[in-house]
Amino acid sequence: MTPRELGAYAIAALLIVILFALGSIYAVAYYFFIIILFIVLFSVFFVTSVKQYSQFERGIIFRLGRFNRIAGPGWAVVLPFFEKEYQRIDVRVKMMDLGLNDVFTQDDIRLSIEGTIYYQVVDPEKATLQIDNYGQGLSNLVQSAVRNEMASLSMRQVFGSLDKMNDLLADAIRHTTWKWGIDVPTVQIRTVAPPQEVIQAMQQPEIAANLLQAQRFKADAQRIVMEAIGEGGKALDDNSIMYLYLQALKQMGESSSSKIVLPMQFMQGLGGMAGGIAGLSTAALASLGGQQNVQNVISQIKTKIASSGAQK
Repeated sequence: MTPRELGAYAIAALLIVILFALGSIYAVAYYFFIIILFIVLFSVFFVTSVKQYSQFERGIIFRLGRFNRIAGPGWAVVLPFFEKEYQRIDVRVKMMDLGLNDVFTQDDIRLSIEGTIYYQVVDPEKATLQIDNYGQGLSNLVQSAVRNEMASLSMRQVFGSLDKMNDLLADAIRHTTWKWGIDVPTVQIRTVAPPQEVIQAMQQPEIAANLLQAQRFKADAQRIVMEAIGEGGKALDDNSIMYLYLQALKQMGESSSSKIVLPMQFMQGLGGMAGGIAGLSTAALASLGGQQNVQNVISQIKTKIASSGAQK
């Protein structure tokens, strides 16, 4: 019995005693005493025995220690002394975060998984009588299902079937949760992340290919510039050669209908050389015959690039 109910019973008993004493002293107040007594008893009964449940709430009512019924929504009468509201259950769809840091695939790759579980109590009786804590039980069940499912797949299979993984997990869980009166409409895996060292290893082939492409680009630039300007190119350093070559490519792209675009990964593969060149050094300008002759040199390189492309 709650403190609220005990207080109501105590106040009612005190009022009954007072009214009974007054009724005995003043006989004319007998009927008045009966009316007041009825109002007091009705108020106490309403406060202690009538429960109000919202549209999304259900009450689990026990009678003499055994499950009797599910109350709600709206108002419900719980008989004092004989019945007890054991628990109130929210029947709306709820969300539970899923976070696992040590999930191993079939090829022994450790994954970190984050997701969300959507669940709803569809049978409050089972959710109360069949399991002690359905929230904790659902969390443990989902974690076990995720580990088992991941252990049957390789890492590539996991990433290749993420769209199907949610349905597979929901089906695997639903068979058990129905026994608890719980429905799991959706299990949503948001992120699956391998360790950083695995990501780096997966990126190594792409990085190596970009570096090889950059080296070939640099070698072609040196060859074409040296062929275009002859002996004057021997005094040029690598930065000056790349500057002249890229300027020639830029002007060719501006003067034609098709643009020459170098991918960002390609430019990064040059070691930042192309993006960091501000111009030619003093020694390079002197070997080319001064600033006024630089554009002539670039034109010669453009002609050489065009002829090399036609030969290919």
